[in-house]
Amino acid sequence: MGSKARLAKDLSPLINTMIKENQIKTYIEPFVGGANMIQHIICDTKIGSDNNEYLVHMWNAVKGGWIPPEEISKELYNEIKQNKDNFEKELVAVVGFCSTYNAKWFGGYAGKVDTKIGTVRDYYDEAVRNILKQVDQLKDVEFLNADYTHFSDYKNALIYCDPPYQGTTQYGTSNDFHYERFWDWVREMSYNNIVLVSEYNAPDDFEVIFEKTLTTTLDKNSRKKDTEKLFRYR
Repeated sequence: MGSKARLAKDLSPLINTMIKENQIKTYIEPFVGGANMIQHIICDTKIGSDNNEYLVHMWNAVKGGWIPPEEISKELYNEIKQNKDNFEKELVAVVGFCSTYNAKWFGGYAGKVDTKIGTVRDYYDEAVRNILKQVDQLKDVEFLNADYTHFSDYKNALIYCDPPYQGTTQYGTSNDFHYERFWDWVREMSYNNIVLVSEYNAPDDFEVIFEKTLTTTLDKNSRKKDTEKLFRYR
């Protein structure tokens, strides 16, 4: 949920061009999530952070060679959901994000389902295979468990932000994201860095430098079109 996999082919060349033209040495993603953007970025130092500690443990684990289980039963899903502290954090992450619909954190068990055309779709297997395909492209990424404000002292970096979109279903572990505080932080950071933000809307003092309309899936029965935009402080 909130994945930039479909937009990476459009946004990553734009970002890579900015990095090259401005001789940027550090690239930061404070909302790295599924790491679908950072895997395509070319920069000397790449930092991907997230405030979900389980997710960061998962990325560091798969980078170190950990292979997720081949299958997650509904019983195990429910056990881990109710007793996270009893399991390794990387396992909690892969269950919470991969064995659930649209990567919404423990948003309901999604295993094998029969499709309308008579085939079987395994949501968990698809998600895990996608993660393992990314590993080789993430070897040079430093994954941190940190909030975006952790980077407040950085200068001369390109910072790409993909926060929870305002007014949409939240995909993280909480629904209390402070948007005004975030936009103020972006303004402040923009004086010494290049800061880009993916969102549907932004305050009036931000300009759109890219946009594309995509069909988004909110759950297994709901689809709609939205215009993804990339903003920069004027």
